[in-house]
Amino acid sequence: MKVSVVIPAYNASATIDAAVESVLAQTVAPDEILVMDDGSTDDTLQHLETFKPRIRVFRQSNRGVAHARNLLCQEAKGEVIAFLDADDIWHPKYLEVQCTRLKNVSGMAAVFAGHVNFRSGGAYVWNHAPVVASPDYQLIEPERFVELYNRCPGPFGSMSFCCIPKRVLAQMGREPFPVILTGAEDFFLMNVLPFFGPVAYTALPLVAYRETPGSLSSNRLETVGVAVRAFELLAGLHESAPGGGYVQPFKRAFASKRRHYAKLLMGSGRAFEARAQLKSSLADPCGLASLIKSLGLLFCTYLPVPLHPRWPASHRPSMPSGTGEQMKVTRLNEC
Repeated sequence: MKVSVVIPAYNASATIDAAVESVLAQTVAPDEILVMDDGSTDDTLQHLETFKPRIRVFRQSNRGVAHARNLLCQEAKGEVIAFLDADDIWHPKYLEVQCTRLKNVSGMAAVFAGHVNFRSGGAYVWNHAPVVASPDYQLIEPERFVELYNRCPGPFGSMSFCCIPKRVLAQMGREPFPVILTGAEDFFLMNVLPFFGPVAYTALPLVAYRETPGSLSSNRLETVGVAVRAFELLAGLHESAPGGGYVQPFKRAFASKRRHYAKLLMGSGRAFEARAQLKSSLADPCGLASLIKSLGLLFCTYLPVPLHPRWPASHRPSMPSGTGEQMKVTRLNEC
């Protein structure tokens, strides 16, 4: 089984060395490592050049992570695509564990591993218990995956945690990461995965996820809004997909996201748009509990302002900047 590692990078000079070195340190080496410099304005490209010929480096004008990942997936020769963000780090046994699972169980849409969060500017020191040779995996059926992925915060919130067979990505078309959904392209892909079978998940912390506060992730209104747009595109696909056991979990997740977006719109003084979102969440019933929540919020929007609940702010409180210029968008499956 050939494995391709794909890494999109934008202004990642502070973290790209640690990310690439974590791939080069794998106990089971990948067949190729492909990195896209997405029009960086710092010295990311110079850092990447030092790793040649062990990695293949591509460069494009700044067109976003979705475009970068799509091109890398098209260039990849492996049967499995392992995704890694330019500021995350893999445990040395990450690929060994993930690929063993893919080899032993056919028909998987993806395999996921657990993670730890960290904020250091440098590499991550793995001081956990040794990874067992055959870790326990949880087989997650499509309808359950839809529910879990869209739960907050969820264990599947980053592409760095997963490996996907290339055959699955190929069936999604030339743009498995839709470029029209900047900031929610991976969110879209994860909600399409259930069409292609179950996923496997091990809770072993095999990925160090670097939390990097930035201006994009601080804009709750924008990030949740783009998630709603992704749900709108996904709705028709879920309705027409064969099987359909994931339709109801999808509808519940969509209604929940609309309610979240409505609260943020109310906090920004955009009551008309908030009511439209809540009315839309009522238009396609997905259970009594969801119906009551949406009706309750809609009622609150018509109350006199002094009687309104405390609506959430559209922006997160400012936080100290992380190392480097790489900025992560808020995980869109967070509440």
